[in-house]
Amino acid sequence: MSALSTQQSQREALEIALWAQTRQPPPPELLAKLGLLGPDGRALDTSDQETGVGNAYHEDGSGLPALGPLAPFGSWQSVAATILRKTEESAGFDQSSTQFDLFAWVVFASQFQSMPFLVNLVDNTLSASISSLSLGPAIWMVSELLGGLLSSDALTGVINSIKKIGQLAVENKGLQQKNSNVQQGVLTVANGQLRLGLLRTVVQMEYRTGKGYQQLNQQITVSRLFGSLDYDMCIRNAGTLLEWGGRDLDDWLYGTASFPYPPNTSPAWGN
Repeated sequence: MSALSTQQSQREALEIALWAQTRQPPPPELLAKLGLLGPDGRALDTSDQETGVGNAYHEDGSGLPALGPLAPFGSWQSVAATILRKTEESAGFDQSSTQFDLFAWVVFASQFQSMPFLVNLVDNTLSASISSLSLGPAIWMVSELLGGLLSSDALTGVINSIKKIGQLAVENKGLQQKNSNVQQGVLTVANGQLRLGLLRTVVQMEYRTGKGYQQLNQQITVSRLFGSLDYDMCIRNAGTLLEWGGRDLDDWLYGTASFPYPPNTSPAWGN
């Protein structure tokens, strides 16, 4: 691990401190200018929106570096989970809730992308058409976006988690039509790297009597954010991370709204 100058260390510590601060919503004047306030001056109704979050973890058995001063965490996975909790807290994002919060939704992605502890970040998107009878293109996009980063077993775990979110969306009652804002988190150990990932999309759904919620014919875009944990930076800033307290991997993995649900078994996934 290369040593940093005092000035570099101070700048790094300031970057982390600024990133970790809780983000505040913009003032009403700006929200109004952006069209995000109703005529009565209150926030727009988002009852036709929902959030569906799922997380997946996989490891290939490869070794990770010594934790050094981060030993109280017990594992690098716990370090990563703790950083992700701080990402959620700074954005006010609750992965266990299906209630949609536009501000938290936007800020969480921004906080993930600007996370000081990530290196080699990749950010891209794919688009395809889906329908209630054809969800296969969604699986194809996930496979294309993650295929070069995950093993086949890890990819299967991610797809199963996405199907759990699908089942949550089917069972979570809302209005006649709703937008399901989908987020899939990924942690994976591969070739000695601990990678953190995020997939997102929005799916329009409609309730049909006798059939429940079904996807409308639509074009969806899946976005990917993926990076590797910077072990050296984490060790250099062990004091700050330890002040944040620990978060167990299982808490991150099992604490999502979709975790209790079985994977959706619609034959449309294969079409």
